[in-house]
Amino acid sequence: MRIRNFILLQAVVLLIFCGGDGLWAQSEKTEKKPAPAAMQEIEIYQEAMSWFRKGEDMMETDRENGDEQAEMFRKAIEIMPDFLEAHYNLGLIYIKRNKMEEAAGEFETVFRLEPNFDPDIYYLLGVAHHGAGNFEKAMDALEKGVGRKPEDLAMLKALGYLQTQANRDDAAEATLRRIIELNPVDADARTDLALLYHKKNELDKAVDEYRKALDINAENFAARYNLGLIHMRQRKMAEAAEEFDRARAINPGNVELLERLGDARMYLDQHILAADAYQDAVNRGGDGKLLLPKLGFSLVGDGRKLAAMEVLEKAVELDAENPDSWFILGDLYSDSGKSKEAINAYRKSLALRPDQKEIHLNLGVLYAEREMYAEAMAELRRAAALDPGYASAWSNIALVAEKLEEDREAIAAHEKLIALGKATAYNHFHLGILYAGNDQPDRSIDAFAKAIELEPEKYRAILKEELKNIRSVLDDIRYQKRFTSLLAPEQP
Repeated sequence: MRIRNFILLQAVVLLIFCGGDGLWAQSEKTEKKPAPAAMQEIEIYQEAMSWFRKGEDMMETDRENGDEQAEMFRKAIEIMPDFLEAHYNLGLIYIKRNKMEEAAGEFETVFRLEPNFDPDIYYLLGVAHHGAGNFEKAMDALEKGVGRKPEDLAMLKALGYLQTQANRDDAAEATLRRIIELNPVDADARTDLALLYHKKNELDKAVDEYRKALDINAENFAARYNLGLIHMRQRKMAEAAEEFDRARAINPGNVELLERLGDARMYLDQHILAADAYQDAVNRGGDGKLLLPKLGFSLVGDGRKLAAMEVLEKAVELDAENPDSWFILGDLYSDSGKSKEAINAYRKSLALRPDQKEIHLNLGVLYAEREMYAEAMAELRRAAALDPGYASAWSNIALVAEKLEEDREAIAAHEKLIALGKATAYNHFHLGILYAGNDQPDRSIDAFAKAIELEPEKYRAILKEELKNIRSVLDDIRYQKRFTSLLAPEQP
């Protein structure tokens, strides 16, 4: 605790010399005693000073900054309210005891008693106001301190921090630039300035300051990490991953960094590295609700489906409200032949987010494989309704409609694929069959012609085999010249 020297008040003894008629002779003198009021002031001062000195005597002992020392200074103030040094020292004790509001009150009293007090106290006053939650008063104190000590880096740094927190960006920028002007190799000031530009979305300026900070100190974690975030935002994922790796070497246990590193590696399809980062984050106590789904996805990308299934099962135990986890888990169950579990997982995902066309499609395919064609058709129709251009949905609708003998819907689905430019020889061939069975011979022949054009050997062979049947769907066209000519081998 700092104690300032205090100038002792001294008693003044007045000597009065008298002369003239009726008075004492000039050669004689008397000593006048101090007036009662002066005596009282001396006694007050001496009593206050005795308590003050008792407080001083506790310095560098186990009682320093304790209740007893504070009480000594308070007693001195009670006796002599304008005891400057007692207020100052009591303020220091309050700062040490984290009684910031009381500390601020004592320091304000010091300035009221002595406006030209040592300007270093402005820093303490700023600390006290900040600790008490009064940012405006804290900034005001520091601004006044900087006004009296323009090159005080401690006050400038504290002021810059508060201005940044208060979103006074222009003032903060000016303060930080002043710090850098005074000390060009202050990496913290450059990092803070970069963070300010980063917040203001002035990314080129931010990158420049982060790099300057790293030139001063290559082990600056904040600069590395935030530079990586900017690269990620700019979709420069390779550069982002490189900065994140360097930041990881500085602070291996930062969970947020590990997650971002995993995200960058996933974007680059580097699934092994992504899984390593996510798993490390989980092992270090990261939020499983956020990390386990990402870990599961990266394991799927790496082909480790069994491990991914186990991770995602844990993920949905922690957070059953994540539709993506249920979606991927459904795919894994489906690939593993666990159709019941897959259907359940897909259903849970859709309950959380109904507009997932891919899940409606996958459910439709699963139901069709289980010969639950009505259920399959309902899901496939929902997928097509969500995206009328969804070719996979129309292709499966055509298949399931044929199973349900819904020829009109099957024809419409195949025709939709042709309109979308997604039809295959298979679709044209089946349209030919459907047209033939629904008394549309010309359209049937046109469809067969297109199928043979796309895959001549395959579909000529299939049609020739079908014609061997005594009764065939092709009976109405088997003797038409246009049709028979399709079956003739191509001339070399």
